[in-house]
Amino acid sequence: MSISKLNTVFTDAPKHDSWSIQLLHTTVSRRDGINYCSREITLSPKRRLDEFVSELSAYYVNAATGLLHSSFTNVVDYDGTAQEKIIYKLSADNILIKGAYKRLLTAIADPDVEISPLEFSSEAYLLKGEVLIDRNICPVKFISMKRPVNALKNRFIMDKSSFKEITEKVLYLRPTLDVVILGECVYIFTLLGENLFNMEHAYKAVCKEKIDEIIQCNILSSDDMFRAVAGSGHNPRRFISFNNNRLNMLQNDSYRKFIAQKFEIPLINGKLDTSSTESVDKIVKLLCNKGMVDPFEDVPVEVASAKKWS
Repeated sequence: MSISKLNTVFTDAPKHDSWSIQLLHTTVSRRDGINYCSREITLSPKRRLDEFVSELSAYYVNAATGLLHSSFTNVVDYDGTAQEKIIYKLSADNILIKGAYKRLLTAIADPDVEISPLEFSSEAYLLKGEVLIDRNICPVKFISMKRPVNALKNRFIMDKSSFKEITEKVLYLRPTLDVVILGECVYIFTLLGENLFNMEHAYKAVCKEKIDEIIQCNILSSDDMFRAVAGSGHNPRRFISFNNNRLNMLQNDSYRKFIAQKFEIPLINGKLDTSSTESVDKIVKLLCNKGMVDPFEDVPVEVASAKKWS
């Protein structure tokens, strides 16, 4: 989906009156992963929620200041990079979010209506509604990932002749979104959106699996060093765009020698030298589509992401 189609989503949203709002709470455990519960709430006066949806829509599609035009340049498949001006797209069955996505939708479909919203520990709010896309009604969810219910400090309201401090908790609907779910597609607008699905845990699991695959190929001089460096820092995120074809090609001795020379990776007895952090990082970038060759100068360059030329 392009920026222009997302523009259609936000433009069409205020035309429907089926909107509801929920507070969202998440819990994360090592054994069970991430789980969700939600609390449906109401705003008054009655039309205030619809008015907020209109305000939110304008915040994104206003011709002069709309965030879709001023803050984002493209929609791309999620590849682990974290470029500010990119909206990342995942399908609901993507391994990184599949389980969490199902649990999230289950919680949204059956929200709590009994517990006091002020006692409900919420980390996010979500708007649930529908939009018309390509002549079809499609369910949509707008999610903002900052705590919506807070006790404000140093805030005052006028009370007769003086200002009285606000001591009660208040609901603040931040007019910016971190995640949009449209049908079976998830769009991540900010890094906070990754937290909704506990994606750090998911891509670390992918990283571990791919590191094991690489080590089994017996092309590295030091497996332990590679495992330690490749599994730390920014590297686990890079493994989201791991390229199995590149790993297969590196198993050829002559081709491995050619690539090692091109990308300045030392060899030890024909194996890629993994005795230094620098070498390991180069190997990870190379295998995860972050290492390319400049077509004009024929020199290796690092890229944020890559896709087929068209």
